[in-house]
Amino acid sequence: MKLQKFKEEKKNQKVIILFTITCVLLITGVFLYKTFATFQVVENEDLINGDVSDPGDIYFVFYKDNQLTKEMPQKGTGYAYDYEKSHCEVPGKEESKAIPYFDSIDWSITVREMTERPTKCTIYFYQGYQEDILKGTDPVLERPLIPVHIDEKGKVTKADPGKEWYNYERKEWANAVILVDETKQYEIDQEIEEKDIESYFVWIPRYRYQLKESEATFNSYNSLMNEETYMLQNVEEFYQKILGGNKGKNETFEIEFENITETPSNDNTQYGWLTHPAFTAFNSNGFWVGKFETGYNQNSDTNLPIADTSSWTKVNAENTSNTNKEEPTKVIIKPNVYSWRNINVSNAFYTSYNYKRELESHMMKNTEWGAVAYLTQSKYGRCNGSTCEEVRINNNSNYITGYSAKSAPTVGYGAYNDLENTSLNQDGDNGYHYGSGNASKQESSTTGNYTGIYDMSGGSWDYVMGVMQATQNNKVPTTGPNSTQNSGFNGPYSNDSNNGSKTDGKPWPSSKYYDLYEYHASNQEYQRGTLGDATKEMGPFYKVSYNNGSTIRHIGSYNADLADFVNSVGAWFIRGAAYSRGTDTGVGSFGAGLGNESSEHSFRVILTP
Repeated sequence: MKLQKFKEEKKNQKVIILFTITCVLLITGVFLYKTFATFQVVENEDLINGDVSDPGDIYFVFYKDNQLTKEMPQKGTGYAYDYEKSHCEVPGKEESKAIPYFDSIDWSITVREMTERPTKCTIYFYQGYQEDILKGTDPVLERPLIPVHIDEKGKVTKADPGKEWYNYERKEWANAVILVDETKQYEIDQEIEEKDIESYFVWIPRYRYQLKESEATFNSYNSLMNEETYMLQNVEEFYQKILGGNKGKNETFEIEFENITETPSNDNTQYGWLTHPAFTAFNSNGFWVGKFETGYNQNSDTNLPIADTSSWTKVNAENTSNTNKEEPTKVIIKPNVYSWRNINVSNAFYTSYNYKRELESHMMKNTEWGAVAYLTQSKYGRCNGSTCEEVRINNNSNYITGYSAKSAPTVGYGAYNDLENTSLNQDGDNGYHYGSGNASKQESSTTGNYTGIYDMSGGSWDYVMGVMQATQNNKVPTTGPNSTQNSGFNGPYSNDSNNGSKTDGKPWPSSKYYDLYEYHASNQEYQRGTLGDATKEMGPFYKVSYNNGSTIRHIGSYNADLADFVNSVGAWFIRGAAYSRGTDTGVGSFGAGLGNESSEHSFRVILTP
């Protein structure tokens, strides 16, 4: 019998059970307490409700396509774990709540919250749908994610994971939802009511992409290509006068999906292929990204359906406190809600981190933003052949998620007036809300249809976990510029004459949860970017001025998006730009934030099961 792995977790103890014929104890570190336990694969369904003699035993029953089997299906045979059917129980004791979790990378089962023994776990596998071009990077479903179809009018129905429910070749990205009441059951093809949905997520498969130029060339864009300030009336003049008529660089990213079993690609020369770093950080085959900017649940009881939002307000969605492990989560990721703003980076991080720990939830990193940006700027997103459409701005001044402007901005910040200030669930003169019911109105989606990701351009600025080092000599991450303007994390200040540090804040998480950038006082040293993070590869960079010099800004070559790098004053990356920024906005837009609370800064949640 081929080696297969099982894990048992209870509180801070873990029991890792490997089986061939006998059980083998794995010791992975000094001072890590582990205990022996045994388990048995039950081949007779009748034994599920029978007595067991050894109180230390865990009994497993395996099903493939609803047929009892002697063993788990082997990895790579097209089978997927059915988290909805799989369960653990103590016969005759309904209060037992042990929960099985499946790791598709290790091909292992972890039993959590086990209250007593013996426990019997019934595990189901089904022949899951797989798209050939994804090469095994298909979405990973784990409780409480439910696969869904979203049709051309925005209607959500539960998908059959054994049949086609996504198609990246047709720009139809995989979507899943989490319900307010995670115990509520929906049947396949049944419509899921919007009031029952807490959050939407979209799957980003692991991939490698081809560099158009070498890393050395990108490093040459270390400052503005021309210090002269170009005086422009609108962005079209930039395209014509400076880029010779080309609408920005606007090149298509060539992407190939790459399974985690393959050796990562690391050729950073011209036309070389590079495994996107967002996937290597978590050793994953992909990740789920919040479909919208994170919203704030204004219900007093977050266990209630989100049915009536008429009393919700923009101001009430501004809340700096984080949701910790002991409190009910306030996170909602939905269309037509107010985005959660006025929260500093550390609180946004720990809110995201504590949201769904079992799914490795965390706040979006700068490189993860880049992974979404490059997939968007490919044939799987907004490109057809050599032509790419820019993701339309969310121009709603009330920070309502999922909005789309009726027309693209033509001028930069300070002169863009086509804003929309409607309330929830309403169209306006200048914009469409997500539920307009017309597929042609989804220009603010990364796919141009309902299956994509929204609010990547405009809406709120999005804080991401991308931060600068404290100083040139102090390589640790800074908390922010000074004692009054910072992220809330402990650490040195980046712009403090006394070289002070914050000591009464929150601890830094593991380095895999943030991207760290070299220190510099200037916001123009673009060579500090990372390949894949949609900063340095957005060059060359220019200085322009709109409206006869009233607004000077730095822009990149992709769609003339804003390009300000982190620096001693603004040490935290912010992405996408805000609703009012006109042509500044875009998937390739990046700026420098303080890290503190701001009424125009929100954040995004990532799941990496």
